[in-house]
Amino acid sequence: ETIYGGMWRTEADLKHHDTGYTNEFLGSHTDGTYSHDAPGLLLFHVTKFDGEGGDSTLVDGFAIADHLRKAHPESFDVLTRVLVPGQYLEPGIHLRAERPVIRLDQTGAVAQISFNNYDRAPFVPPTADIDAFYLALARFKALADHPGRQWRHRLLPGTAVVFDNWRMLHGRYGYAGHRVLVGCYFNHEDFESRLRLAAGRKRQG
Repeated sequence: ETIYGGMWRTEADLKHHDTGYTNEFLGSHTDGTYSHDAPGLLLFHVTKFDGEGGDSTLVDGFAIADHLRKAHPESFDVLTRVLVPGQYLEPGIHLRAERPVIRLDQTGAVAQISFNNYDRAPFVPPTADIDAFYLALARFKALADHPGRQWRHRLLPGTAVVFDNWRMLHGRYGYAGHRVLVGCYFNHEDFESRLRLAAGRKRQG
């Protein structure tokens, strides 16, 4: 359950003050940058589409981070250090959280990507990092929007896709017509719990 409910429905009606409720182009992003515990898995299921366009895109954020670590280590470093605030505002709701674009675990491995230009709150990076941060952000966005890195597919009625929101960035091309997409979020901790239980049953079997 989130502010959108359990299973939620999106179409071009701006019921929520969110770019997802339009038919416009959406660049690559992750959801929930304004949540302290961002959604782990996302499920998208198109139930109706009478129109043209609207291809969905997915891109591997971990691969982008690995590329920056090797090709532009200074950009990788600043994106792991500068906390970027995300926020969500609508009547009666004001959510806000901060995370670096690239979050590392205790071993230095990439653990989570948080990137959403649409939900980024106004902020001023540390003075010493301003130039490096915005250069790094531009590099990250250019890689995320590069067609050669994207899986592109038009979701038609009856098609569902599930992906890891901590790793994969998603987007959508603009469309004309009427499109209804339903979806839901699933926490990482619950998913990992079920994986452990399934592994235990497999060993017992």
